[in-house]
Amino acid sequence: MPSSIASRNRITTRVVALSAAFAVLLASALAVLVVAVVAQRDAADAAYRSQQALTAGNELETSLVSIENGLRGYVASGRDSFLDPAEAALDDYPAQLERLDALISDAPGQHERVRRIGEDFDDYVNLWVRPLIALAAEDPATARSVVITRTGRQRVEEIRNGFDELFGQERIVTLGRQRNAEQRSDLAVAVGLAAVALVLLMAAGLAFALRRVVVRPVLEVAAATRKLADGDMETRVPARREDELGDLAHAFNGMADSLQTSRNQLARRTQELERSNAELEQFASITSHDLQAPLVTISMYAELLERRHGAELNGGSQFLEVIRQATGQARELIRDLLEFSRAGRGEPKLELVPAEDVVSKALQLDRGAIEQAGAEVEVHPLPMVLVERSSLCRVFQNIVGNAVKFTRAGTPRVTISAEREGAFWRFDIADNGIGMPLEHAERVFQPFKRLHGEEEYPGTGIGLAVCQRIVAQHGGRIWVDSRPGEGSTFSFTLPVAGAAALQPSEAAPVEAAPVGAAT
Repeated sequence: MPSSIASRNRITTRVVALSAAFAVLLASALAVLVVAVVAQRDAADAAYRSQQALTAGNELETSLVSIENGLRGYVASGRDSFLDPAEAALDDYPAQLERLDALISDAPGQHERVRRIGEDFDDYVNLWVRPLIALAAEDPATARSVVITRTGRQRVEEIRNGFDELFGQERIVTLGRQRNAEQRSDLAVAVGLAAVALVLLMAAGLAFALRRVVVRPVLEVAAATRKLADGDMETRVPARREDELGDLAHAFNGMADSLQTSRNQLARRTQELERSNAELEQFASITSHDLQAPLVTISMYAELLERRHGAELNGGSQFLEVIRQATGQARELIRDLLEFSRAGRGEPKLELVPAEDVVSKALQLDRGAIEQAGAEVEVHPLPMVLVERSSLCRVFQNIVGNAVKFTRAGTPRVTISAEREGAFWRFDIADNGIGMPLEHAERVFQPFKRLHGEEEYPGTGIGLAVCQRIVAQHGGRIWVDSRPGEGSTFSFTLPVAGAAALQPSEAAPVEAAPVGAAT
């Protein structure tokens, strides 16, 4: 057998050996207890049989007395009623005699005494009782003269003397059997208590051995695991054993070494990523500034050129307008790209704010587009939320701005509401706009994924992607339910802010102030 298998089985062998020894000792104790209980039961049965034998003897003796009294009453009075108990006793005594012989103990002389009592009983019945009853029926006077002699009484006294001798000996046997049963009962109790004590002692010994051999090393590994989970990467456990627990210690130490190595590598990569992100953010800011500066210059010179030489361009002013629009779109795209790159990054600065205040601010920023489209915005009661105020404002601003923008005919109508769903608030922003096919419901949240041409509906296609990043950063999700020509309902969730979260306040219309519009 390989050494690795031998070491792996060593602790198992010890546990199996201890368990087998415990089982053998327990079985032995139970066997001794069973033997003692069986012996006590046999002794109790024997004592009970002796009591039954005495009872059977008393019944037979009672039958004898009933026969004698019935005989004398009948002979003296001549009335048959005296014979009824005697006749019943004459019918019963043979069976009673057999039962006595079956129950009597096997002590020396007891069965012989029963035999003599039976013979004397038969002689008394056949040679005295029955002839005297027949004589009393034919010649009552003669029968009375015979019955007053002591012959019958002597026979009865001889039989009762036999009963006394039989009972005396049987009582001695009964007493001995009772004493034996009590001794066996005491022995069974003692053996039972000893077996219980032995089992408890063995169980305690086995528990101590298992604790020392198995539990203590496992607890050491568990404690080391908690330290490792708390960040102490230097934690190790002794690996001196050559058994399964030694294998466990080696495996734990190997895992700890691997985790420490991975943590060091992760720390280095995190530093590199942080440095890279900082460089990228700095690059984005610089690039945004450097890209917008030439665009501003181009737009400014195009406007200056139109002012100074507009009359001389002979229709070229339309090209200058195209230049201004193109530079404006490029600047807007650069701003949106910069916002998208920053959205959802870092830890948000959370504060508990009324969602209605955030919506009010967003509608102020969208005031221009709302008034230009003649839109109607209805705000239902909204809860308190734990959010970054400016980020949530951007979400409402983008979604409401799109709802107002994507409307072909009629008055745009937007409804903002909230509803509790378990541990989240669900915000719904419904509109009566152009809608969209369900298969595009996920596409609209991807950057630059547009469902309509820029000539029909201007914009960069980044606004909803920014909303998705912001909602995900707050621990929620965003989706849309829409049908072509039936409007859209944009929904997103935000976690309930624990005990600080309040139910929606009383409904109050929110009016927008004129500032900007959403993408």
